[in-house]
Amino acid sequence: MNSDTRKKIKEFLYPGKIKGFRIDFERENGQALCFLLVVGLLISLGSFLFDLISRSAFPDGSRTLEYLIFFCVSVALLIGYRKEMIKDGTVTLYVWISLLLSWSLFMTAGERSDYPAFLFFFFILTTPLLIRDAWGNILILTLVFSFLFVIVDYNIKEYSIFCLDLVHLAACIAAGLYLSQRMIHERITFMENSYTATDKADHDALTGVYNRRGGEHLISNYVANGVTGAFMLVDIDDFKYINDHYGHAAGDETLKQIASCLQENFRETDVVMRMGGDEFIVYAVGMADLNHVVSRLENTKASLHQIHPDPTGAGHVSASIGCVINLGSYPDYDTLSAAADKLLYLVKEEGKDNFKCSAIEYKA
Repeated sequence: MNSDTRKKIKEFLYPGKIKGFRIDFERENGQALCFLLVVGLLISLGSFLFDLISRSAFPDGSRTLEYLIFFCVSVALLIGYRKEMIKDGTVTLYVWISLLLSWSLFMTAGERSDYPAFLFFFFILTTPLLIRDAWGNILILTLVFSFLFVIVDYNIKEYSIFCLDLVHLAACIAAGLYLSQRMIHERITFMENSYTATDKADHDALTGVYNRRGGEHLISNYVANGVTGAFMLVDIDDFKYINDHYGHAAGDETLKQIASCLQENFRETDVVMRMGGDEFIVYAVGMADLNHVVSRLENTKASLHQIHPDPTGAGHVSASIGCVINLGSYPDYDTLSAAADKLLYLVKEEGKDNFKCSAIEYKA
């Protein structure tokens, strides 16, 4: 088997797209675990009560009682360790499904030799539908327990019943895996389309950086949660002159270059957004050292000077920048923006093409 074939098989079993939605799948698997245990408790309780009423006496050695105890303990653990179990929802869901499949194997071993193993078929058909994970992992889980079932079933069942069980097993495996693969594929497609639509709605169509909607939402969350950072309000000097003298096409191209300049001077984790027109905002997450911020602003200023709207290379872009370092004391986005706007106004009063930076704690 050559490397290309192995690569294709690996991608088929463990698709790279799964990694991009790992957090979503962990949450959904945690929800599936809650659903499995709560529904299992309700069904086992109902079955036990029906068994109790129909016999008019306590059912000695009843399997419904065993199921009831199992799910009562499981739900108790879920209540006690819910956050931890849901946080690692995929692994925990695999553990509980493995316990149920193992138990159904044990039940099969204790069944009559002339009776099909319907309980195991039910679990092998339905449990893959609960898991959101790489399809290869679900395939391995299903095949391992199916192989164990065949060994157990062969040793305890009559030959005719064993052959019937194999037919049932093959049908349940095929149906369960097919439905599981379709559900995962459709879920990934839905999330990709959803993220793409959200991404387009949150980004500026011209420059590709965050627009006001997306940028303000992110920065507001950072500020509300006390995440430190440098808030920079960037206003391009005399941008109207560029539009009037070189045309709107040249103005649009200049805005694209400015946005690229800001992205290059800051990190991928920082928020770069276009407020609209010729105003940009940068929130450098975690950047709280005044000397570091001033150095970054100097580099940004120099980089903006390398942008020339005039095709001949004459003149350059400049900006007035008001910067406030948030050490976690600012209560909200508007307060932080207003403080940066005051500094920006001072820069413009003093002749533009410069910046002012403050690291003073906010006081109401």
